[in-house]
Amino acid sequence: MDHTPVSCAEYYHEETKYSRTTIHRFRSLDYSRKPAPFKDYQADNPISLVPFLPFSHIPFSRNPIPVAPPQPPTPWGLAELSRLLFFSYGVTAIMDSPKIDKTYMRAAPSAGGLYPAEVYLVIRDQPFLNDGIYHYHGKEHHLVPVIEGAFWEKVSAYFLHQPALNDASFLILLSGIYERSAWRYGERGYRRILLDTGHLISNLSLMAREAGFLAYPLSGFQDTSMNSLLFLGDTNEVCLTGLAMVHGESAYEPIPCTPVLPSPAHPPYTPPETPETGDLFRDLHRLSAIGPEPFPPPTLWSEEGEYDPTLLPVSRFTPQRDPVALTDREVEFDENLSRDLLTRRSARQLSGEPLSFEDLSALLNFGYDLSADTGSDPSVPPTFFGPQLFSSFLVVNAVDLLMPGLYHFAPDSRELTLLRRGNMAEIACEFSLGQDLARDASCLLIQVANLPRLAERYGNRIYRTLHMDVGIIGERLNLAAVHMGHGASGIGGFFDDEIAEFLGLPTSSAALYLTVLGAVPGA
Repeated sequence: MDHTPVSCAEYYHEETKYSRTTIHRFRSLDYSRKPAPFKDYQADNPISLVPFLPFSHIPFSRNPIPVAPPQPPTPWGLAELSRLLFFSYGVTAIMDSPKIDKTYMRAAPSAGGLYPAEVYLVIRDQPFLNDGIYHYHGKEHHLVPVIEGAFWEKVSAYFLHQPALNDASFLILLSGIYERSAWRYGERGYRRILLDTGHLISNLSLMAREAGFLAYPLSGFQDTSMNSLLFLGDTNEVCLTGLAMVHGESAYEPIPCTPVLPSPAHPPYTPPETPETGDLFRDLHRLSAIGPEPFPPPTLWSEEGEYDPTLLPVSRFTPQRDPVALTDREVEFDENLSRDLLTRRSARQLSGEPLSFEDLSALLNFGYDLSADTGSDPSVPPTFFGPQLFSSFLVVNAVDLLMPGLYHFAPDSRELTLLRRGNMAEIACEFSLGQDLARDASCLLIQVANLPRLAERYGNRIYRTLHMDVGIIGERLNLAAVHMGHGASGIGGFFDDEIAEFLGLPTSSAALYLTVLGAVPGA
């Protein structure tokens, strides 16, 4: 190890690394203790969203869709909410399992099919729903009133009066349930919760546009206040982020949005003497909280007005060739986004056949939101929290026009720079815990952060936004690959330090996420 952890984020990341000497610690799964996949609220009159699904039959049960009740003549209503929530996080398939009764597959990917995220809505001034806070039940596809009343001003204050809330029609809150991921992944499960939340944010943001909304991601809020309002506490379930949903008719002018906010500085972290499973990620979440006290905004830029490059990890490998620019090819979903969300599944097998450079360009352009219009329309909300806060590398196994090897990918310039030559498929398979997907992929995307520098500047909270951002990119890549007839899958289990060494980085660098891309067998 080349760095002594100071912050809780650094300590947690170091303690949850996989290595060849520690991987054996992970016990076999006790299916009798598997947490429930859905959170059930008791309610006399839940609001069913099933009648508003755009089908003749429910996709996974084949039961006929009931007739929708009449709705008031408003610009949007339950039909838009139904589509938004179903195609973002609804149950899209039910599979039998040999160890448990059924496995419910949802629109967003989740590590181990555990789905730790929960969805809440804060509603105000709508004729079809009373003011209040509602919980979305994916299995039943209905909304349950958690607490009724006018909470908008209170919630806006807890979210530090972000301007997007002034124009928002409603607010989506996303929480994470610790035990769902910890049951399988132990302490490392907190990483998976954050990645899965990023997948869900991606779906909600994309589906929002189809439903007529703009989604503004908000990471800064007073944690204890929001958890108390939702009756969550901070032991098992915690609020993670919010999305201010602005209807298109309200989006007349650009809305400033500050998605990345720091947490207050803390003294060096002292871990518990005899930690139990869950103590570390609970400490990390608690120490990344924002309280009611004022705090200075983050400094993203250097004194010269340019982005601070010292925040990024830099490989020791020197470029082998001039950079190669991506093409301008884009992925156009048109009316097919709902279909792709309904049928999307993470790839379980890849053929090893090459991708075309055009296709790779389209995948990366969409994954990182690098379309020609990005940034030209100031009314469009940001897709990510802090996309300049991590570095991206690409292991190319088989891509037409590209030499096999390790590349650095610069999203700002849309350029790939060769750092190491050679076929590295077997190495990728090795540091991905021996997963064949990494060996058989056409390419493998790796995202890494300089966690010591980021934690020093932003506090422990940066750990949340880093993982949610790469989760957003991973799901965008997944959807684009499915749309184009290719395969993609996220990999959250890997030998952390082996990846850093492979990339020519210090082992204090935090490997965040791996995404494989490639051709599927028989395509």
